[in-house]
Amino acid sequence: MATAPSDEEMLQAVERRVSRPGVTTRLTVPGAAALTWQSVFECRIVRSVERRTERRRRVKGRQSGLANRPTYTHLGTYPVAPPADPGAQRRLELVQEGSLAEEPCEDCVDGKRDCEACEGRGGRPCPRHIECDACHGGPDACWECDGTGHPRTKRSRAPRPRPEGAEARAACKRCRRADVACPKCLGERQVTCPVCKGTGTAGCGTCKGAKRLRHEECGGTGRFTAWTEGVVTHTPAAEELRPAYPPFSKLRKGQWRTAVLTSADDDLPDFLEDAHLKQAAPFLAVKEGEVGRRVTLRYLPLARVELRTDPDRVYYAFPEASGEIEVIGRPSRQRVTALAWAAFAVITLAALVTLTLLR
Repeated sequence: MATAPSDEEMLQAVERRVSRPGVTTRLTVPGAAALTWQSVFECRIVRSVERRTERRRRVKGRQSGLANRPTYTHLGTYPVAPPADPGAQRRLELVQEGSLAEEPCEDCVDGKRDCEACEGRGGRPCPRHIECDACHGGPDACWECDGTGHPRTKRSRAPRPRPEGAEARAACKRCRRADVACPKCLGERQVTCPVCKGTGTAGCGTCKGAKRLRHEECGGTGRFTAWTEGVVTHTPAAEELRPAYPPFSKLRKGQWRTAVLTSADDDLPDFLEDAHLKQAAPFLAVKEGEVGRRVTLRYLPLARVELRTDPDRVYYAFPEASGEIEVIGRPSRQRVTALAWAAFAVITLAALVTLTLLR
């Protein structure tokens, strides 16, 4: 791995940038420039965090597949290898030894229960007859006997005139007189119930006469499967350490140094500066439940150079992937401040002139 450029190499690169034809600037001369290192350091870590939980499970029916699951005695000591990729999500379901059992359902018989709607009778009581909806069970049931079977007179009364379009009257079943009774109930005031057909029992709309229904709580199996379940999960957790640095797009083309660590015992790369090591130490500490990690470290040497002869500019230098040193010039802070004050002064003066002209 290539070593970082020296202070002298960085200053020489800035020299080439600021020199003009016929004028050579010597920045390596003591006091000609001030160089400070502001190297870029990035760190990303992906941890695999393990969590173990245990609970009692009870599900409907027979669960034959549970016999194929791994078993354990003590969940905390059951060996589970961490995932090869810390960024992978993983879930392992276990069964505690001796905990798997089948339990009969106490609320049904062979997976069925009496229908609650009809209480296991297959139907419900129903009146055999209902009021005639043509004469409504009133005197119009029979003009002669009013549906009682006892005519008012011994002689038949003259027939009442029928309204136009009205249905013809029929012979009364009770008093035997002709052309006097309701054509639907024939003077009896009621008709056979259309629901039960006169049987006195209506079918149950819930069980359709079966009297018993499937017990949904046990899935119609009449049993439950119970066991103690242990679950081991590996969940990726990512974090980034990205300190602020100059937002230069050209930095992406720099000669970044990269290192990948896969263990908390791995040594940090020797290309990092002391300040970066202090930043990384607490960030890389092992966290609770961590069983695996992948740490990606990126480093780019970046020098900030100020010239004694040009206080209005600041230069940043860094090595490119090609090995050459790139130099970027930017206005210094004092230059930016001076320009801001100048702009403010111009705006203020313009405002004063405008107010004077408007008076």
